[in-house]
Amino acid sequence: MDNYKAENQEQEIDLVSLFFAVAHRYKQMAAAAVICAVLFGGFGVVKGMQLIDNRAIDEAIANGEEVPRTSAEQQYEEDMVEYREAQTKHDTDVTSYKQQLNQNEADQVRAQFDIDNAQEYIDKSVRQKLDPYNVYTSETRFYITTDYKIMPGMDYQNPDYTSAVLSAYNSLLTSHESIITIADQFSMEERYMRELISVSVDNDTRLLTITTYGEDADEAGRIMDLMLKRMEAVRENIETTVGDHNTKQVSRSDSTTVLTWLRDSQQDTRDNMIGLKNNLTDLQNNHELLEKSIETADQDLAAQEKPAEPKQSGAKKFVLIGFLLGIVAVAGVAVVRFLMEDKVCVSEDLQSSCGVGVLGTLANAASKSAKGMDASLNKMEKRPDGSADAEMTRLIAATIRNRVPEAENILLTGDIAGDQLTALGEALKASGELDGKNILVSGSILQSSATVSEAAKVDVVVLAADCAVSTHASLRAQKAKLESFGKKVLGCVLYA
Repeated sequence: MDNYKAENQEQEIDLVSLFFAVAHRYKQMAAAAVICAVLFGGFGVVKGMQLIDNRAIDEAIANGEEVPRTSAEQQYEEDMVEYREAQTKHDTDVTSYKQQLNQNEADQVRAQFDIDNAQEYIDKSVRQKLDPYNVYTSETRFYITTDYKIMPGMDYQNPDYTSAVLSAYNSLLTSHESIITIADQFSMEERYMRELISVSVDNDTRLLTITTYGEDADEAGRIMDLMLKRMEAVRENIETTVGDHNTKQVSRSDSTTVLTWLRDSQQDTRDNMIGLKNNLTDLQNNHELLEKSIETADQDLAAQEKPAEPKQSGAKKFVLIGFLLGIVAVAGVAVVRFLMEDKVCVSEDLQSSCGVGVLGTLANAASKSAKGMDASLNKMEKRPDGSADAEMTRLIAATIRNRVPEAENILLTGDIAGDQLTALGEALKASGELDGKNILVSGSILQSSATVSEAAKVDVVVLAADCAVSTHASLRAQKAKLESFGKKVLGCVLYA
């Protein structure tokens, strides 16, 4: 009774499937549209020739001139040239503005970085906080001597390495190791401590001068004490590498003084910060101007109306008619074929028209090889592309096992190609979900007598169909014949 209902119920038209059946004919529609446009356009040209002064055409051709055009056509072309020039100018200007915007934003990042660094220096630098008119200073001078003596009457004279000793002290006392050692005692960064220490040498007088600065007399003195300890620490190294020498402290004085150079340096730092902030402000203002320039350019282009095309000539109308007619003709043929062929399109069709549930959907050869527009249409239609076939095959096999666990022999049949059917059977076996079960593969029971014999041996039957070849009528007939032999049709594996 159920079979009778399935066979005799009115077949509903799936509008979605119909749409895609037509859409897949896009190449044929394009070709037909072009051919019909050319044919109808030619007809329109011939007909339109009646409206043109034949004598004017003959004269133009004889003189190698263009065929006369209407004033409306000429005006339209001139207006379009002007409009395209405006578009080009807009695009060029906007591109330039955007490039400037990108550069401006990068410059703002750098400017803010410079401001942050300058502010950090102002906040942390001790020298920047000193009062240039009342600077606490500690100064110590040393006289450096070696065993150098001039030997009268001798052509050879021992080298005087006093300058090398002075240079060595200058280098070692201002080295990273020396400054960082002292800075650590004050929990201060090296770069800020370096600003509070000055070491100078005078090769003529052989004097080494160490000067330290501080926020108060105690700080300046403590830094000096640590510098004198460093001098003792590096003495042995200098004697080993340069030569023996004597150091004599000539003086040490602690005082307050006025340092005009420090005042100027502090002012330069403040002026630099003002300059950096002004630069950032200018960049921000420039950014706003550039954004407004882009907005103005867009508004100017939008305000310029695109010239209206002159009234279509008869030829153009015929071209359009031919183009549309070509599309409609191919689409009409596609609709008729869709209705007449009765092909299986979607899985939902099988249950409603044939009473057969779909166990799973796999990609057919056409779907696997689809590229470009065809692949996009398949994706929109939700057809498989083959990438998930392996997992779907395992799912189909697992479904069969769970629905008929007692079945030992399973027949796989259908009206699809023999190699396709064989490949499906092998894939189901390879999934591992049907281990211990015997899968027989045979062609359509409507076409193969061998399938009739095979059907007698099995417990359950699985149909296979392909949207490219299988019809609803064929599936209904296969199902009915199998059931007439008392065989249960478990479901269908659909290739789409």
